[in-house]
Amino acid sequence: MDLLGDIGNADQLTSVRSENAVLNKKVKELSLKVKELTIENQSLLAEVEIYRTEGSSTINNNINNNGSPLLLSSSGGNNTNNDDDTIAGTEFIKSGNGTYPTEAVASLEQLHQNSNPLCCALHPIDDTVLATGGADFYLSLCQWGGALVPNDENAAYKVTQKAIRLRCPGPVICVAFSHQSHQNQGSTLPPIVAAGCMDGSVVMAGFQAGVSGLTAKLLKLSEEIKFTKYIKNLCWSPTAPLLAVASADGMVIIYKVVLSSSSFNLDEVVLEVTVDEKLHLSGTVETLCFTGDGRSLVCYVRDTPYLSHFNIEKDYEHTKTNLNKTSGDGVCGGFGDHVSFAVMDMAMSPNNKYIALATDKSRNIVIDSVSGKQIRNLYGHTNDGFSNPKIGWSKNGQYVFGNTQEDGSVCVWDVASAKIVKRLEGHKNPIRSMYSSRITDTLVTTSFDKNVKIW
Repeated sequence: MDLLGDIGNADQLTSVRSENAVLNKKVKELSLKVKELTIENQSLLAEVEIYRTEGSSTINNNINNNGSPLLLSSSGGNNTNNDDDTIAGTEFIKSGNGTYPTEAVASLEQLHQNSNPLCCALHPIDDTVLATGGADFYLSLCQWGGALVPNDENAAYKVTQKAIRLRCPGPVICVAFSHQSHQNQGSTLPPIVAAGCMDGSVVMAGFQAGVSGLTAKLLKLSEEIKFTKYIKNLCWSPTAPLLAVASADGMVIIYKVVLSSSSFNLDEVVLEVTVDEKLHLSGTVETLCFTGDGRSLVCYVRDTPYLSHFNIEKDYEHTKTNLNKTSGDGVCGGFGDHVSFAVMDMAMSPNNKYIALATDKSRNIVIDSVSGKQIRNLYGHTNDGFSNPKIGWSKNGQYVFGNTQEDGSVCVWDVASAKIVKRLEGHKNPIRSMYSSRITDTLVTTSFDKNVKIW
């Protein structure tokens, strides 16, 4: 009887396993269908926005300032011409020339040991120094080019071992290099990397690269930089010694950073830090960047339908660019205040004419930096409110890079066609951060697989 019972149980187990296999196959099929429908739904939503805008723009364009109808020409258009709308986006008529990073040339494992690297940046002067911040509380600096030494299987490992690790007050969420063109007190601001931490603090490290290698040290600040909540993002002005820091407490503070003396000795230097302006915003600032000419700071505040522009030359005068529009002069009728997505990352184009926006609704947007006109909507990836959308430009400005929460690939969009032309595969888990160089065809990515890759 025991034998018969065992045979019966075995038959039942086999039957259950077969049923599970069938169910798993069905689940995969349905998951793929849901994915297809989600992408289709996002595309339809974009089309709806366009139709709404076109409708409202037609009405607005046919009415002059005093409310009277404008005369239409025989061609059906009105007698006004918006030069900005005519010019914006003309760079993207022709498809890209195929020049962008296509493969990983170096993979640096365990720069942060068993912790995830959370952010990355390259020195903007020559791309030779790589900075990464990790969940292990460390800011890491290395000369990553050593990983390209031919005929040396351990080249990448040696770079990792030589990396300088600087202990910070908390996990390092964001990093940014200063621009060495900043002039202050008759001297040039030396190479500095700022790091924003989970505990709300900002630290700065100085570094020097020479024949003997890289040296770096955390620098003394005249005033501590500390917010009540964690740092969301930070960036340096490309034209002045200004550092903008955004916190989850809704504040953005712009600091002026200068040397206390004309010399730069890592052991003695003190950075004079003063507040240039404090901005108290209505919610968390998810991302920010300076315009290419350094005249304005652009921010996105969560739960708002616009980008906030602060004109530095005009005492940080505040203007807004509504994101619910596709033309430079029209907002979707009745939907101007509607918030359908959050901008989680932004990047200025190499020619400083456009801003690429990464949202939490599986949609990336390219807009004109002056008029706010939507030039392209980019789809084909997946990013929701629980992901870390990131975005960047190719050096030639013809392609946009973005991550996806589905896997560890980098999506490459040809801006002209708004199509994904390649997926850079190499990471085993989703990408946490990326940095795209403005001076070379180099892309850096950090992933939840604990690796840093240079493409």
